[in-house]
Formats: sequence, C-alpha cells, structure tokens
Amino acid sequence: MSTLNVKLRRDLRRRPAQLVSVAVLVMLGVALFGASYDAYKNLDAGYQDLFAEYRFADLTLAGGDTAAIAREARAAPGVAAAAVRTVADVPVRTPDGGTLVGRVVGLPAGTQPPVNRVRVLDGRYLDPSAPTGVLADRHLADDAGLRPGAAVAVWDGRAWRNLGVRGTASSPEYLWPAPSRQNVLPAPGSFGVLYVPEDLARRLAGSAGPNEVAVRYTSAGRAGAARLDAALTAAARAHGAGAATTRAEQPSNAALAQDIKGFSQLAVMFPLLFLSAAGVAAYVVLTRRVARDRAVIGTLRASGFRRRTVVAHYLATGAAVGAAGAVLGAAAGLALAGPVTRLYGDAIGLPETTVTVRAATLLYGLAFGLAAGAAAALAPAVSAARVPPAEAMRGAVPATGGAGWIARLERAVPAAGRLPAGAWLVLRGPTRQLRRTLYTMAGVVLALVLVLVSWGMLDSSRATVSRQFDQVQRQDAELTLGRPLDGAALGALAATEGVRAAEPSTRLTATITAGDRGYSTTVVGLPAGTRMHRFLTPGGGERSLPGGGALLGAALRDQLGVRTGDRIGLRLPGGGTARTTVAGFVDEPLGTYAYATLDQVAAWAPDAGPDTVLVEFEPGADRAAAEHALTSHPAVVAYTDSRALKKTMDEYMDLFYVFVAVMLAFGGLLAFTVLFATLSVNLAERATELAALRASGVGRRRLARLVTAENLLVAAAGIGPGLVVGRIAAGAFLGAFDSDLMAFHTEIRPATYAWSALAVLAVAHLAQRPGLRGLARMDLGGLVRERTG
Repeated sequence: MSTLNVKLRRDLRRRPAQLVSVAVLVMLGVALFGASYDAYKNLDAGYQDLFAEYRFADLTLAGGDTAAIAREARAAPGVAAAAVRTVADVPVRTPDGGTLVGRVVGLPAGTQPPVNRVRVLDGRYLDPSAPTGVLADRHLADDAGLRPGAAVAVWDGRAWRNLGVRGTASSPEYLWPAPSRQNVLPAPGSFGVLYVPEDLARRLAGSAGPNEVAVRYTSAGRAGAARLDAALTAAARAHGAGAATTRAEQPSNAALAQDIKGFSQLAVMFPLLFLSAAGVAAYVVLTRRVARDRAVIGTLRASGFRRRTVVAHYLATGAAVGAAGAVLGAAAGLALAGPVTRLYGDAIGLPETTVTVRAATLLYGLAFGLAAGAAAALAPAVSAARVPPAEAMRGAVPATGGAGWIARLERAVPAAGRLPAGAWLVLRGPTRQLRRTLYTMAGVVLALVLVLVSWGMLDSSRATVSRQFDQVQRQDAELTLGRPLDGAALGALAATEGVRAAEPSTRLTATITAGDRGYSTTVVGLPAGTRMHRFLTPGGGERSLPGGGALLGAALRDQLGVRTGDRIGLRLPGGGTARTTVAGFVDEPLGTYAYATLDQVAAWAPDAGPDTVLVEFEPGADRAAAEHALTSHPAVVAYTDSRALKKTMDEYMDLFYVFVAVMLAFGGLLAFTVLFATLSVNLAERATELAALRASGVGRRRLARLVTAENLLVAAAGIGPGLVVGRIAAGAFLGAFDSDLMAFHTEIRPATYAWSALAVLAVAHLAQRPGLRGLARMDLGGLVRERTG
C-alpha cells in the first residue's frame, strides 16, 4: 500500500484539478442540502412552536347551534378546549379613505381565548372598559398604516361605525392573510382582519350569537386527528353546522404548508441532483484515471500486487475525495442554515424563528458525500483489478482497427479525402474512443439539466402568473358591494367613464360532496355569456359556462373521484344542501373553484344575490379616475385592482424566485465543474498523443484550436439529449409545488432552450482552458518517451 500511496501523492501533485473539482461538487451538494434541509426543519419546528404557544385550532366548525356543538366537543376524548366566537366579513374603511373587505374576529375582552390566541405586537390587548377598541392584524396595520390610537370605520349593514385601534397583533390563523382557501393571494389593501370584543363582533355581524366553534386537541387527540375530525364534524352536522375546516385546510396554514412542502422537497431533490452530478464526475474522473493507468496497473499486478489491493487503492481515492468534500460542505451548510431560515421566516411573517444545529443533518450530509465518492469509485476500482497484466502492459489499442464509421465514410466518399488533416483529426477523435466521448456527452447532459431545471422553473412560474391574470381572469377590477345591486345600479356602474363593461358576480362558500368525500371551496356565479372569465379545459381548449350544473377545478377530479356527468352535493352556509351535476372541469393555475351561472346559484341559494361586480376598462382609460368614480357609488364598499392581484402573486413567488435563482447560480457553477472534470481528464488522457503532434510540428495555437473544435463538437452532440432530459427534470421539480391551491404547467420558452445550449457551450469552452494552458506547458520529450515506453 505504501507504493500505491506514493503513486497517489505523485498523481495529486501532477494533476490535482480533476479530483479537487469532484470534491468541490460534493461540497456544494452537501452544503446545499445542509442549508436547505436544516432551514426546512427549523421552519417546521417554528410553526409547531407557534401553534402550541398560541393554541392554534385543530378544527373549526361554522354555523348551527354553536353552544351545543362546543359542549359536545369539550366532552369528547382527545379535545383540550373548545371556544365559541363570532366571525364575519364586513366592509372596512381605513383612515386614508380606502375601503376593503375586512374580517372581524370576536375575542373575549380582558383575557385571551382558550383557542386561537393572538400575540400583541404593539399597544394593548382588548379591554372591557373600551367596548369599541380593536386590534388590527399586522398585515392590515402595515397596508393601512394603522398604529395604536388610529381609527377605522366598519360597515354594520346600515351605517359606518367608528372604532379605535388599541394595538396591532399577529395570529397563527393569519400568518399569511388568506381570506379563504381558494383566495390565498389577496391584493395588498383588499383584505384585512380586526380582532374585536365578542359583543361588538355580534353587533357588526348582525348575529344574535356566536357562529363558529374553534376546537383544539390534546397531543393524543392530534395523533388520531383524522378520526377525531370525522367524529366531531358528524356531531356538529347533527346540530346544523355548515362548514368544517381542519387545521390542514385552514387557508393561511394551507398556503404556507404548501410552500413549505415544496421547499422541503426541493431541499432534498436539488442537493441529490448536485450530488448525482458529483457522483457522475467522480466516476468519469476515476474511470479515465484507470484507463490512463492501465500500463502502471499491469506492472503492479505483474509485480505481485493483489487484486483487492488495487481495488482498495482506487476505492479509497474516491471515498477520500467524497469525504473531503462532505466535511467542507457540512461546515458550509451549518453556517448557511441560520441565514436561510431567517430569510424565509421574515418573508412569511413568523414572529420568531428557531435555528437549531441538528446532528442528523450533518451525518446525512457526510454520508451523502462519502456514498457519492465511494459509489462512483467502485466500478472503476473493480475494472482496474480485472485488467490482465500482459494486456494492460501493451497499452491502449484502438477498438475499431480502422473499421470505424468515419473511416468507412472516408473510403466511400472520394471527396472526403480532400478534407484537411485537421478536419479529420477533429472528426475521428470522438469515434476512436467512443466511451470517452459518451462520458463527455454525459457531462454535457448533466450540465444542461442543472441549468435548465432552474431556468425552466423560472419560466414556468412566470407563465403561470400570466396564464391566471392574462388569460383566465379578464377583468381589470373587482368591486365589492355593501348592499344588493339592482339593474339600474349596475347600469350606472357600466356607464362610468372609462368602463367598457361591468358584470355582476356571486361568491358562495360551499362544501362539495361526493360519496364520503368533501371539499370546501367557493362557488362563483357569473352571467351565462360572461366575458370576464375564460374557462380553459385540461386538454388545452376553451369552453363556455354551461346553463346547468357546475364546472369544477381539475384537482377535484381526483380529490372527489368524480367525472363529467356525475352527481355531487353542495353543503351551503346555514346548513342548507343542494344537488347538481358535474358539467365539466377547468384547468386554472390558482385555486380550485366551482363555476355556475347566476341563475343556477340563485336556485341553490335564493338568498345569495350578486355581491361583487367585475369591471373591464376601455383601452387607455384613466384607471385612477375610473377607480375614484366607481368607489364613489353608494353600493361599492371595496375596490380591487387586478394588477394589484398580479403584483401580490409576484410577491408570493419572490422567495421561490430567489430560491430558484440561487439554484441557477449553483447549477452554472456545477455545470462548469462537471465539464471541467470531464474535459480536463480527456486532455490529460491524450497528453502523449497531443505531445506527439506537437513534436511533429503542429503549432501550439493550431493544436489548441483543433482540440477546442473536437471538444465543442462532442459538447454539441450532447445538447439535444440534455435539453430533453432537462425538460423532463424541470417538470418533475415543478411537481413539488403542485396542489389544489396552485398548479404549474411546465412552459419553457424557446429562447431559454437556445440560451441554455449556448451557455453550456460557453461553459465547455471555458472549462477546457486550464487544460489547454497545461497542454502549452507540457514536457514534449518526457511525454513522447512515456508513449514509446
């Protein structure tokens, strides 16, 4: 072994770059895994700590006899507490005169509730001595500039009622300000929450008593949450309850959990992709080292070295490289986990973030690195041990013996013989050592996957935003009404200067049922010939709104197990029910809604009249003037600009963009390292051949041009397969974010394919430059003597 160790030290001194590049690949993969996976675990732990501290509800039951529902829930095994409260959506006017759809949540004055507590960030909690004092949720406070001492006005159904802001607060219910599961991306300033004394909440809602029951489970109850959810929901239905919302389905938690779920999958998938790149690079490097060392291996075997000794030498080389990269990567990941956790926590508004060092993550990272190095080295090590000494000492013999397809082409096409010798050198090179060519192409494919996955995800996310707000939702603004709208009032809104068209719309909260399955969503009622909404089908077509039945979001096809023509049930607010038919499915990026005509919705729920108006502006209209004119109408209490919604979506995706941009930077660096490893090994393996050409009179610059042309030719051959595999990989990674709340289509622009291909060719050209510089400095005499033995 001492002889082999001396050989390894000499090899590292002569050509350290290839093994160092593999160690860098392992380091980057392990560092990325450590930082992202630890950040995910920190965020998940922060969520659970927050839910425990502020007693976040496990189940929320709306409607019915809330006192009886709460009493029965408290008596159920596994329930820690049940609290009744009043919740209502009401128009809110902020100090700057703006209006929005607000939500009042009733809390006991003077003491925190046993379920769904709030954290007071600024000011003081509710007090019985201040019956009109309220707390503003931090999102509303930030949007409207509310501070303790400010005043807001709330519409109670008859008039605006002035309330005083006692402070600002945060709640686990509204970490992300989502008004409903299907509307997780409200525009800034279009939705806000006020925590008010329970008595005031009832007056504002026009309710004689509480309309919700919030239930919190014990640890044992949470372990069997599905069973307990079903039992309590069934009991609540017997008392007239309408909707039942589990913790997983709670809008804010659902939106953030989906984001965290995607983050957790990417936290593993991206590092594994990079570690796979490291494994491929290590395999290529060590395989080519074995091929280059054939004569040496033959001499060692003929001198008495055992097969297992040779295997151990090359296996130890790969494991050592993997270990070195893993140790450095684990340290880097440990240092990066804290900043990544705080960045994400700040983006979603976590009041506190917990950063913990996890021994398991370090061990996983070290194990990944060692496994990548050892697994990549195993095949070359076994190959080295199987080389017969006599055959190995003969050196490399071309496999084709002059029968390669390039040689046959030269003989078959007389004109081909007139090609310059340099052209034949470029063309014959890749076919003489087909395995070496395939290794280089594999490096190109891997590099393209690394680049195209990140770039393709950016393209697809932007296309998703455009699909929703440019193709599906055609309105320019949405008006929220404070009272029923008659034909004359709608005509007045449509006649506003700058308005091209105005359509009434109804939004009805409902639970769609099929057999024993259910899904809570919003039924959107629109005119039969609506021009404000396009209905895109899963097959890529478009259809109109049917006169009967309902169109469902495509996700419900699997969630409810229904198909076109099936019968479904609707559980409506207040305990009412209806039956209808699935008229078809729509494919929309955001949310999973049900759509029906206004007449159909009125038949299901006669009391549910139009509560919004969708508005389309004339091209070039003064939007600010039109907004002022529309909000001046007595029936309009809130105005939402569709451009603001698109901006909100972009902001929601900001962290995703940042994450993917970081991956793009890592991917570019890894692509360079992979190609550097493969191309530098190629040059090192051909050193004696190239030295012979130099000794025969081929100039240094001309030789560099010929080698560059050959490398770029091989790289170009790998671009086609790389683009195909990259497209497939981008779709797989986007699938990590797919849910009923958000659905991505893999849409990569043609320009992205072109730029990715050019980028990889540029990286390949750059990656070979260190090897070409080494070629210029090589010892011609020594290499030629080495070739001749």
